[in-house]
Amino acid sequence: MKNILIKTFSILFVGALTLAGCSKVDVGYLSDNIRYGSNPITVEKGVFKIVTGVIPDNSTPPFKISILDVRNKETGLREEAFFQESEITVWKERYDPRTDTTLALIDAKREKQKSLPFQIIEKSGQLMFTQASENIPTGDYLLDIVVENSRGKKEYKGITTLQIKDPLHFEHVNAPYYTLVKPEDGSNVRYAHDVDWFDINNQESGTARFKITRDASGPNQVILKVYDKHGNVFPGKALQRRPDGNGFLNTMSTFAYKTTVTDDAVIHDYAQARFPDVYWDSQVNNILCYYRIYDEYIESADYVDVWNPPYEVSYKTDPRPYILQLRFGLKFNLPGTYLVEMHLRATKKPGS
Repeated sequence: MKNILIKTFSILFVGALTLAGCSKVDVGYLSDNIRYGSNPITVEKGVFKIVTGVIPDNSTPPFKISILDVRNKETGLREEAFFQESEITVWKERYDPRTDTTLALIDAKREKQKSLPFQIIEKSGQLMFTQASENIPTGDYLLDIVVENSRGKKEYKGITTLQIKDPLHFEHVNAPYYTLVKPEDGSNVRYAHDVDWFDINNQESGTARFKITRDASGPNQVILKVYDKHGNVFPGKALQRRPDGNGFLNTMSTFAYKTTVTDDAVIHDYAQARFPDVYWDSQVNNILCYYRIYDEYIESADYVDVWNPPYEVSYKTDPRPYILQLRFGLKFNLPGTYLVEMHLRATKKPGS
């Protein structure tokens, strides 16, 4: 009898679990635990970004999701900058860096529009931040939303924190450097630490140093200037493409729709930030730029003798006219004019 009772109880218990597992959520159910997968959601000012929608926690769609408020996390007060429109450039058609190679072709695909800094996608709760977010003060903000379905609607106050940060205007993808080539036979001369960061905060490697400034109100251009160790600027025409078999490696001109060579610079016009376009990230050599400065411009080049940064670093000079081969990789995340000044540990020939 005892075994029969145990078996009967087991069957009833399993049956109860099965029924519980098969029970359906009521149509129109709206959970109290709807949430975003990230908290905080970090956003860089002025950078386009789409954030994944809400996690509905078994709530039944379709939804109608809207913004109730955005409040300063510290003061609790509404931040009006989230609800003020500004003018941005938008694409009417998809930009293709392979074929949109003139300003006329590019302008035909884009226009100016008034836009809010961010919007919410009604059905999913995805957050779309636009370039107009550049006008939002940095800080942490609480997002309040309303979710509605067939049963009714609920408010979700402080569903996530929006963390608005100043963007990186530009980024290095590798340490910039030059290597040396003997002009008489094309053989490569390498010295220790020529590809190492010396001081990444000051954008300085073993053989090169960058200074980059941005004018947010200027046209979309990157102005590249290269200097020797004494501050003498190389003419724009000295920055030649680097041969690679039957062709040439990428330069910044590969990514720009227009390139202008001047007496002291090379100017690259670009369509949109990010520049180079993300299309190039998946291509051979991605966004790395390769240049040659031929020996007619080079009097000497320095190389590391003692390498113990930051305590001791010293150089020696190799006094012969090498060909310099430069490599660097830069991402420009916001529109505007960038002056890119690259200083080499080399000496330009007088009068060249």
